Amino acid sequence: MDRIIELGNLLDMYGALLTDRQRSVVDQYANENCSLAEIAERENISRQAVRDLLMRAEHTLKDHESKLHLLEKAMRHRSILNAMERRFHDVELNPADRDAFDGYLVTLNEIWEDTYGI
Repeated sequence: MDRIIELGNLLDMYGALLTDRQRSVVDQYANENCSLAEIAERENISRQAVRDLLMRAEHTLKDHESKLHLLEKAMRHRSILNAMERRFHDVELNPADRDAFDGYLVTLNEIWEDTYGI
């Protein structure tokens, strides 16, 4: 997984465990695609301070993931849902069964969104 995307996903999963400043810096870097210099200017700190905050925050996020594996599980569940959708997309079902199946997929996707939000 691309480092920036992974960082954004880790932020979504564990961001509440960071300090407000760490969360802000990681969000600007991963989700707003800001450079270190842009973040430094916005936060009124040095570029080196931004880099240090990012490195500490990334270490913290990865440490939580290494212990809890929530992102790994979320990605595995997403993969299973995607495989189900692909597998059964072209299966011929009578209209009632197709509606029921599509409804189940919608419900499963909603559960996934509510659970993981990434």
